[in-house]
Amino acid sequence: MSTFDGRVALVTGAAQGIGRATAQELLARGALVVLADIDGALVEATGRELDATGDRVLAVAADVARREQVAAAVDAGVTRWGRLDVCVAHAGVTDFRPLLETDDDVWARILDVNLTGVLHCIREAARAMRNGGAIVATGSTNAFQPEQGATAYNASKGGLTALVRTAAIELAAQGIRVNVVHPGIVDTRISAFVVQDPANAAEVLARIPAGRFAQPADIARVIAFLASDDAAYVNGAELVADGGMTAGVPLPQPPGPAGSSA
Repeated sequence: MSTFDGRVALVTGAAQGIGRATAQELLARGALVVLADIDGALVEATGRELDATGDRVLAVAADVARREQVAAAVDAGVTRWGRLDVCVAHAGVTDFRPLLETDDDVWARILDVNLTGVLHCIREAARAMRNGGAIVATGSTNAFQPEQGATAYNASKGGLTALVRTAAIELAAQGIRVNVVHPGIVDTRISAFVVQDPANAAEVLARIPAGRFAQPADIARVIAFLASDDAAYVNGAELVADGGMTAGVPLPQPPGPAGSSA
């Protein structure tokens, strides 16, 4: 398992959920981490919880939809530690509305954060990476298996895939790799309406061969892999982490004890 000793990472959407778990994973592997989140108070608290000394964590408030705020987060890390090696563009939002009920404001906000926000992260991080680096974006299985009633979110994640592939091609000459992780359903605040509802949870779990929902740490480890030297030859890739949910429709479990024959 590769370490990140001496390397500096920026993680957006780092105050909770997958973003927080990713920051924690990178810290455990030796990285110095800039935590960025739109909720300044929460990201400050997260920073104190992850590193009470403040020596290895820097928490900053940033809305990724604002290019200048992303640039400021990148600059804060470079000023503090002199470099940037990893950028995890995780921050994202959703709003579940059918196509005909998705108004212009909802559409704009979701694409501003989920798509344009990742563009800001890629560009500002690439400009700061002097010795190559790794950029990992958080996509979704909605990118290729759209969910009814999530029009803007589906579109933002589909567009993200094309953005990542384009960036991977264009930044390779600078030694920068760009990849995307597509999580399935993760036990976070954004998925609580499924995970915490017994009826919804049972219906969805029946479609997941792994038999469980992902935990944030499951996705964090995938992100850390793509950001590490272990993935040095992985560029422009989509890594799906969904417990097999989109691989196909699982067959019903046979009756009787596991392994028995009828």
